[in-house]
Order: sequence, then structure tokens, then C-alpha cells
Amino acid sequence: MNSSLIHHRADPRQLGTLALLLLTLTASVAAPPDGGVSGLQGLAQSQASTPIAIARPGVDSDAAIAPLLAAGPLDAGTAVRIALLNNPGLQVSLASEGVNISDATSAGNPAKRQAGQDITLLSAQVRKAWARAVAAAQIARHFASAKESAEAGGELARRMARAGNWSKLQQAREQLLLADAAAQLARAQQTAFSEREKLIVAMGLWGSQTGFTLPDHLPDLPAQPQELPDVETRVLRQRLDLQLASVQWARQRAARREPGADALWDAMRDTARVRELAVKARSEAREAYHGYRTAYDLARHYQAEVLPLYQFVNDETLLRYNGMLASVFEVLAEARAQAQAAGSAVEARRDFWLAEADLQTVLAGAPLEAASSAASGASAPRAPSAAAH
Repeated sequence: MNSSLIHHRADPRQLGTLALLLLTLTASVAAPPDGGVSGLQGLAQSQASTPIAIARPGVDSDAAIAPLLAAGPLDAGTAVRIALLNNPGLQVSLASEGVNISDATSAGNPAKRQAGQDITLLSAQVRKAWARAVAAAQIARHFASAKESAEAGGELARRMARAGNWSKLQQAREQLLLADAAAQLARAQQTAFSEREKLIVAMGLWGSQTGFTLPDHLPDLPAQPQELPDVETRVLRQRLDLQLASVQWARQRAARREPGADALWDAMRDTARVRELAVKARSEAREAYHGYRTAYDLARHYQAEVLPLYQFVNDETLLRYNGMLASVFEVLAEARAQAQAAGSAVEARRDFWLAEADLQTVLAGAPLEAASSAASGASAPRAPSAAAH
């Protein structure tokens, strides 16, 4: 804002042109043609290509989710469907708004838009919890494989030491490898258990419902990452807080004010609030997309470069062992290294799917911090918004 404008004595109502120009330069924050929300059911439907239901009064969620749980290994989309039907936090949030989110209210109703954001955040929370749970179980299996190699090395070292072919120091080194592998496996198994429990809570399950199975591995990476040159514009058009601030600013601009310095300061404040949110939203859009592309590149690097190299080294070491040019301990060491590298590759793929969930959440209009902390935000009870009534 040019400081000379502060001392200008123009009629405050003329500031509308200036504010409009400022907002245009920042970006368009108008809602999409459908108001951004075509209803709660429409918002939930945007999370998957198949029909999705949301918790409603009088609906038996247990009966609705039973066939979903029994359909086989639980994929991410099915986990989201279950959560939207069964998550207690979402039910509390929706019930706190009541008729404010019913079909009788317009799609642009603030309460309805906030409820839509809650649905978006819960969907992201569940997708991320699912990715972490599947990845943690997969990583634990890789650590189990590494421990098996360490056990083989430890047993061989014990026998060689007993036969007098190895020193106690050499045996102790192999035993340390086994002890470390056992500790890593225990931590990995605990992490897998904990991540599964977080997924269970996100879906609102208990009792026999928690016996569902998960896939053995995460989904493959997409052939190509998303190209989003307009990511900032797309995010700006979906941001609820920016739209509400824009509406408030428009109301302030339309209100009659007495000419004077106070009115000029107030006008600068109102336009600055909208601009502040727009600047932040643009930055979050860029950050989310950059995180998504970086995670994709890293996961692809492990898949296309790192793992094939480990496989080559392992195969060559085995050939050298068969030719009596390498010891069995070298073979076992390479097997352990390959298992650990496979675990790192799973982590990289997991991080991609987490970043993808964050990006989709931001594109749907949620702030980045809400998307990044979706482990609790969307499922927590939310007090009714004063603006909704």
C-alpha cells in the first residue's frame, strides 16, 4: 500500500476502486460457479469415483460398513468411505451444525462450507493414516528379513568360534549385528502396531471390526507426476477463509462511512486482510506442490536407481561367493543392506502418498497446516460457527 494514500482526503466510498484493483492483482477469490460446494454429499463424492455416503441421523453405520470391511484387503478409498460413515468426531462436528448444513441451506452457507472442509480433512487424515499403516507393516517385514540374515550370520559365527576358526572378537561383532537387527525389528513392529491403531481410530472402529486386513504394499507410483502450473489460482478459488474475508471486506466497503483519516485506515486494514490471506494461500499452494514433486522424485529415484543397484551388488556378491571369491558373511551383509534399502524405498513411497494427500487437501481449499496436521484436525469436534447462524 502506498503510504501517500493514507493522507489522501478522498471520500472513503471511492476506495472501492482501489481495493478492487488490489484484489484483482492478488488473484480472483470468487467462489466457483457452483459456490464451491454443491452440498455435503457432493463434497464427499469428490473423494472417490464411486458413490460415497456420509453419516446421517438414524443411519446404522455398523450395518453400512460391515460389507466394506469384509470385502478383502482394505484400500485407501474404502477406508475413507468407512470413516465418513463412522468417524465419531465427524458426527459430532456435523451434528453441532444441524440444520445449518441441511439441503435447505444454500451451497455457499458458511456452516456448510466449513462442514465440507471437515470432510476434506478427515478424508486426508484417513488416507495418510492408511498409507502410514501399510508402509509400517511393509517396513517391519523388511526388518524381519534383515534379522533373518543376521541370525544366520550369528549362528555361523558361533559355530566357527566353537571350532576354533574364529576369535571371540569376530563372533561378538556378528552377535552385535544380530542384537541391533532384533532391536530394529522390535521398533518397526511397534510402529506398525501404532500406525494401524491410528487408522482404526480414524475410521471409528472397535471390537471385531478391527480385524480387517491391509494390502501387503503401497500402491505403485503414478507413471508421471501431476503438472499444475495453475496451482495457485486453483487453491485461491477454493480457500474458505479467503472467501469469507472477501465477503466481509465487500460488506465493509459497501457500508457508509464518514470521510476522514479513520475511514482510510479502516479501508487499508480491510484490503490488507484479504491480501494477507491471499499471499499466504499462494505460498501454501507452492509449498504443497513442491513437496509433492520432491517426494515423487525421491520415490522414483529409489525405485529406478537405488534398489536396482542394491540388487546388482547382491547378485554379484552371490556370484563371487559361488566362485569362492567372497565369504558367506559378505553375502549375508549384502542381504541385510538390501533389506534396509528396501525399507528406505518404502518410506520414500509412503512420503509421496502423504504429500499427494496434502496437495489434494490444499487444492480442495484447506490451509496447508490443517492438511499437514490432518491426524487430528478433521476428526476433532468443532464448535458451531457464529457466522453460520
